[in-house]
Amino acid sequence: MNSHHPRRRFLLLALLLQTTVALAMYAPVPPMEMIPPIPPGVPLTVVPPAIPVKPAPGPMPLPCEVLCRRSFDGPDALATWEEKVFHGKSDYRVVSENGTPYLSASSRGASSALYMKAPFDVVPDLFLDWQWRAKEFPRKPKPDQLANRAQDDFAARIYVIFPGASFFKTDIIEYIWDENLPVGTVVSSPFSSRVKLFVIRSGPGPEVSGGWNREERNLYQDYVKLFGKAPKRPLGAIGLMSDSDNTGTVSAADFGDFTLQRVGPEVKK
Repeated sequence: MNSHHPRRRFLLLALLLQTTVALAMYAPVPPMEMIPPIPPGVPLTVVPPAIPVKPAPGPMPLPCEVLCRRSFDGPDALATWEEKVFHGKSDYRVVSENGTPYLSASSRGASSALYMKAPFDVVPDLFLDWQWRAKEFPRKPKPDQLANRAQDDFAARIYVIFPGASFFKTDIIEYIWDENLPVGTVVSSPFSSRVKLFVIRSGPGPEVSGGWNREERNLYQDYVKLFGKAPKRPLGAIGLMSDSDNTGTVSAADFGDFTLQRVGPEVKK
Protein backbone atom coordinates (compact mmCIF):
# COMPACT_ATOMS: atom_id res chain seq x y z
CA MET A 1 0.00 0.00 0.00
CA ASN A 2 1.36 3.41 -0.94
CA SER A 3 1.36 5.69 2.13
CA HIS A 4 1.13 8.75 -0.10
CA HIS A 5 -2.32 7.82 -1.45
CA PRO A 6 -4.38 9.21 1.47
CA ARG A 7 -2.49 12.51 1.57
CA ARG A 8 -2.65 12.87 -2.19
CA ARG A 9 -6.36 12.10 -2.18
CA PHE A 10 -7.13 14.86 0.32
CA LEU A 11 -4.98 17.42 -1.49
CA LEU A 12 -6.50 16.59 -4.87
CA LEU A 13 -10.05 16.67 -3.51
CA ALA A 14 -9.61 20.01 -1.78
CA LEU A 15 -7.84 21.56 -4.78
CA LEU A 16 -10.40 20.20 -7.22
CA LEU A 17 -13.35 21.44 -5.19
CA GLN A 18 -11.70 24.81 -4.55
CA THR A 19 -11.32 25.31 -8.32
CA THR A 20 -14.78 23.95 -9.12
CA VAL A 21 -16.45 26.17 -6.54
CA ALA A 22 -14.60 29.26 -7.71
CA LEU A 23 -15.89 28.64 -11.22
CA ALA A 24 -19.37 27.88 -9.94
CA MET A 25 -19.64 31.29 -8.31
CA TYR A 26 -19.64 32.82 -11.79
CA ALA A 27 -21.69 30.20 -13.58
CA PRO A 28 -25.43 29.54 -13.49
CA VAL A 29 -26.61 26.66 -11.36
CA PRO A 30 -28.32 23.90 -13.43
CA PRO A 31 -32.11 24.00 -13.44
CA MET A 32 -33.48 22.67 -10.19
CA GLU A 33 -36.19 20.10 -9.90
CA MET A 34 -39.30 21.52 -8.30
CA ILE A 35 -40.60 19.18 -5.61
CA PRO A 36 -42.82 19.50 -2.56
CA PRO A 37 -40.82 20.49 0.55
CA ILE A 38 -40.01 17.80 3.09
CA PRO A 39 -41.39 18.62 6.56
CA PRO A 40 -38.75 18.57 9.32
CA GLY A 41 -41.03 16.41 11.48
CA VAL A 42 -40.33 13.30 9.39
CA PRO A 43 -38.45 10.70 11.49
CA LEU A 44 -34.76 10.28 10.67
CA THR A 45 -35.15 6.52 10.37
CA VAL A 46 -37.63 5.66 7.67
CA VAL A 47 -38.95 2.77 5.63
CA PRO A 48 -37.36 2.07 2.23
CA PRO A 49 -37.83 4.80 -0.38
CA ALA A 50 -40.40 2.72 -2.23
CA ILE A 51 -42.85 3.23 0.62
CA PRO A 52 -44.29 6.76 0.99
CA VAL A 53 -42.95 8.63 4.00
CA LYS A 54 -45.48 10.38 6.21
CA PRO A 55 -44.67 13.05 8.81
CA ALA A 56 -44.88 12.04 12.44
CA PRO A 57 -47.84 13.49 14.38
CA GLY A 58 -47.07 16.85 15.86
CA PRO A 59 -47.28 20.60 15.22
CA MET A 60 -47.68 22.03 11.75
CA PRO A 61 -44.43 21.79 9.78
CA LEU A 62 -42.32 24.88 9.35
CA PRO A 63 -42.24 26.51 5.91
CA CYS A 64 -39.52 25.26 3.56
CA GLU A 65 -37.67 26.62 0.55
CA VAL A 66 -36.11 23.91 -1.60
CA LEU A 67 -32.85 25.21 -3.06
CA CYS A 68 -31.99 22.12 -5.08
CA ARG A 69 -32.64 18.43 -5.29
CA ARG A 70 -30.62 15.72 -6.99
CA SER A 71 -32.45 12.45 -7.57
CA PHE A 72 -31.24 9.23 -9.14
CA ASP A 73 -34.21 8.76 -11.44
CA GLY A 74 -33.82 8.40 -15.19
CA PRO A 75 -30.98 7.84 -17.68
CA ASP A 76 -29.43 11.26 -16.98
CA ALA A 77 -29.52 10.91 -13.20
CA LEU A 78 -25.75 11.35 -12.87
CA ALA A 79 -25.48 14.22 -15.35
CA THR A 80 -25.35 16.85 -12.58
CA TRP A 81 -22.67 14.92 -10.67
CA GLU A 82 -18.98 14.92 -11.51
CA GLU A 83 -16.46 12.23 -10.59
CA LYS A 84 -12.94 12.59 -9.28
CA VAL A 85 -10.75 9.49 -9.36
CA PHE A 86 -8.10 9.27 -6.65
CA HIS A 87 -6.85 5.68 -6.75
CA GLY A 88 -8.84 3.46 -9.05
CA LYS A 89 -12.56 3.95 -9.64
CA SER A 90 -15.31 3.12 -7.25
CA ASP A 91 -18.34 1.77 -9.09
CA TYR A 92 -21.35 4.13 -9.18
CA ARG A 93 -24.49 3.09 -10.99
CA VAL A 94 -28.20 3.81 -10.84
CA VAL A 95 -30.27 0.73 -9.99
CA SER A 96 -33.85 0.08 -8.90
CA GLU A 97 -35.46 -1.78 -6.03
CA ASN A 98 -39.23 -2.32 -5.89
CA GLY A 99 -39.57 0.29 -8.62
CA THR A 100 -37.59 2.93 -6.74
CA PRO A 101 -34.27 4.10 -8.27
CA TYR A 102 -31.21 4.89 -6.19
CA LEU A 103 -27.43 5.10 -6.49
CA SER A 104 -25.44 1.93 -5.83
CA ALA A 105 -21.79 2.50 -4.83
CA SER A 106 -19.09 -0.10 -4.34
CA SER A 107 -15.32 -0.28 -4.22
CA ARG A 108 -12.68 -2.99 -4.48
CA GLY A 109 -9.43 -1.44 -3.36
CA ALA A 110 -10.38 1.80 -5.12
CA SER A 111 -11.29 5.39 -4.33
CA SER A 112 -13.28 7.90 -6.39
CA ALA A 113 -15.90 10.44 -5.36
CA LEU A 114 -18.99 11.99 -6.93
CA TYR A 115 -19.65 15.65 -6.22
CA MET A 116 -22.04 18.41 -7.22
CA LYS A 117 -21.79 22.18 -7.09
CA ALA A 118 -23.85 23.86 -4.39
CA PRO A 119 -23.08 27.62 -4.24
CA PHE A 120 -25.54 28.72 -1.55
CA ASP A 121 -25.28 30.95 1.49
CA VAL A 122 -24.83 29.02 4.73
CA VAL A 123 -27.68 30.51 6.76
CA PRO A 124 -28.84 29.20 10.18
CA ASP A 125 -31.80 27.36 8.66
CA LEU A 126 -29.91 25.52 5.89
CA PHE A 127 -30.51 21.75 5.89
CA LEU A 128 -29.10 18.89 3.85
CA ASP A 129 -31.39 15.87 3.60
CA TRP A 130 -30.52 12.49 2.09
CA GLN A 131 -31.07 8.74 2.38
CA TRP A 132 -28.39 6.06 2.52
CA ARG A 133 -27.59 2.56 3.68
CA ALA A 134 -24.25 0.90 4.35
CA LYS A 135 -23.98 -2.56 2.84
CA GLU A 136 -20.36 -3.64 3.31
CA PHE A 137 -17.79 -2.06 5.60
CA PRO A 138 -14.08 -2.10 4.70
CA ARG A 139 -12.06 -4.40 6.95
CA LYS A 140 -9.80 -2.45 9.30
CA PRO A 141 -7.03 -3.84 11.54
CA LYS A 142 -7.75 -1.11 14.13
CA PRO A 143 -11.50 -0.44 13.89
CA ASP A 144 -11.50 1.73 17.04
CA GLN A 145 -9.34 4.38 15.34
CA LEU A 146 -11.24 6.87 13.20
CA ALA A 147 -8.36 9.20 12.30
CA ASN A 148 -5.92 6.67 10.88
CA ARG A 149 -4.16 7.37 7.59
CA ALA A 150 -3.65 3.71 6.78
CA GLN A 151 -7.36 2.87 7.06
CA ASP A 152 -9.12 6.03 5.91
CA ASP A 153 -11.86 4.03 4.16
CA PHE A 154 -15.61 4.02 4.77
CA ALA A 155 -18.64 2.24 3.37
CA ALA A 156 -20.31 5.63 3.01
CA ARG A 157 -19.35 9.23 3.61
CA ILE A 158 -20.75 12.61 2.61
CA TYR A 159 -18.48 15.59 2.01
CA VAL A 160 -19.76 19.11 2.66
CA ILE A 161 -17.29 21.69 1.34
CA PHE A 162 -16.96 25.24 2.68
CA PRO A 163 -14.39 26.89 0.37
CA GLY A 164 -12.06 29.45 1.86
CA ALA A 165 -10.15 32.31 0.30
CA SER A 166 -7.42 29.84 -0.67
CA PHE A 167 -6.85 26.11 -1.00
CA PHE A 168 -5.43 25.86 2.52
CA LYS A 169 -8.39 27.67 4.11
CA THR A 170 -11.12 25.35 2.87
CA ASP A 171 -13.16 23.63 5.62
CA ILE A 172 -14.73 20.22 5.08
CA ILE A 173 -17.27 18.21 7.07
CA GLU A 174 -17.30 14.46 6.43
CA TYR A 175 -20.47 12.75 7.62
CA ILE A 176 -19.40 9.16 8.27
CA TRP A 177 -21.26 5.86 8.47
CA ASP A 178 -18.85 3.68 10.48
CA GLU A 179 -19.09 0.03 11.42
CA ASN A 180 -18.06 0.26 15.08
CA LEU A 181 -17.53 3.76 16.47
CA PRO A 182 -20.43 5.36 18.37
CA VAL A 183 -22.65 8.01 16.83
CA GLY A 184 -21.41 11.45 17.76
CA THR A 185 -17.70 10.61 17.47
CA VAL A 186 -15.83 13.62 16.07
CA VAL A 187 -12.14 13.90 15.20
CA SER A 188 -10.00 15.96 12.89
CA SER A 189 -8.75 14.21 9.79
CA PRO A 190 -5.19 12.88 10.06
CA PHE A 191 -4.42 14.95 6.96
CA SER A 192 -5.77 18.36 8.03
CA SER A 193 -7.38 19.99 11.06
CA ARG A 194 -9.71 21.76 8.62
CA VAL A 195 -11.39 18.44 7.82
CA LYS A 196 -13.71 17.07 10.51
CA LEU A 197 -14.81 13.42 10.56
CA PHE A 198 -18.27 13.18 12.14
CA VAL A 199 -19.83 9.75 12.75
CA ILE A 200 -23.61 10.04 12.40
CA ARG A 201 -24.42 6.36 11.79
CA SER A 202 -22.86 3.21 13.20
CA GLY A 203 -23.27 -0.47 12.41
CA PRO A 204 -25.92 -2.02 10.16
CA GLY A 205 -29.10 -0.13 9.32
CA PRO A 206 -32.47 -1.13 10.78
CA GLU A 207 -34.06 -4.27 9.35
CA VAL A 208 -37.53 -2.70 9.35
CA SER A 209 -36.41 -0.20 6.69
CA GLY A 210 -34.27 -2.58 4.68
CA GLY A 211 -31.16 -0.91 6.09
CA TRP A 212 -32.08 2.60 4.90
CA ASN A 213 -31.67 5.68 7.08
CA ARG A 214 -32.72 9.22 6.34
CA GLU A 215 -30.59 12.15 7.50
CA GLU A 216 -31.52 15.78 8.00
CA ARG A 217 -28.51 17.88 9.00
CA ASN A 218 -28.47 21.57 9.82
CA LEU A 219 -25.24 22.54 8.05
CA TYR A 220 -24.89 25.85 9.87
CA GLN A 221 -25.22 24.28 13.32
CA ASP A 222 -22.91 21.38 12.46
CA TYR A 223 -20.26 23.79 11.18
CA VAL A 224 -20.41 25.86 14.37
CA LYS A 225 -20.25 22.70 16.49
CA LEU A 226 -17.24 21.27 14.66
CA PHE A 227 -15.23 24.42 13.94
CA GLY A 228 -16.25 26.63 16.85
CA LYS A 229 -17.24 29.58 14.68
CA ALA A 230 -19.90 30.66 12.22
CA PRO A 231 -19.26 30.03 8.50
CA LYS A 232 -18.24 33.21 6.72
CA ARG A 233 -18.40 32.04 3.11
CA PRO A 234 -21.02 30.32 0.95
CA LEU A 235 -21.27 26.57 0.66
CA GLY A 236 -19.36 25.25 -2.33
CA ALA A 237 -19.98 21.60 -3.06
CA ILE A 238 -21.41 18.33 -1.74
CA GLY A 239 -19.79 14.98 -2.42
CA LEU A 240 -20.29 11.29 -1.67
CA MET A 241 -17.97 8.32 -1.68
CA SER A 242 -17.58 4.63 -0.89
CA ASP A 243 -13.90 3.69 -0.83
CA SER A 244 -11.50 0.94 0.22
CA ASP A 245 -8.14 1.80 -1.37
CA ASN A 246 -6.13 2.24 1.84
CA THR A 247 -7.20 -1.06 3.36
CA GLY A 248 -7.23 -2.89 0.03
CA THR A 249 -10.58 -4.45 0.90
CA VAL A 250 -14.20 -3.98 -0.23
CA SER A 251 -16.91 -1.43 0.59
CA ALA A 252 -20.47 -0.87 -0.59
CA ALA A 253 -23.37 1.50 0.10
CA ASP A 254 -26.51 2.93 -1.48
CA PHE A 255 -27.67 6.54 -1.67
CA GLY A 256 -31.11 8.08 -2.16
CA ASP A 257 -32.14 11.60 -3.19
CA PHE A 258 -30.25 14.65 -1.89
CA THR A 259 -32.21 17.80 -0.99
CA LEU A 260 -30.76 21.13 0.09
CA GLN A 261 -33.36 23.40 1.64
CA ARG A 262 -34.08 26.14 4.11
CA VAL A 263 -36.46 25.16 6.90
CA GLY A 264 -37.75 27.62 9.50
CA PRO A 265 -40.02 30.50 10.41
CA GLU A 266 -37.84 32.98 8.51
CA VAL A 267 -38.56 31.25 5.19
CA LYS A 268 -41.19 33.06 3.19
CA LYS A 269 -44.21 30.96 2.29
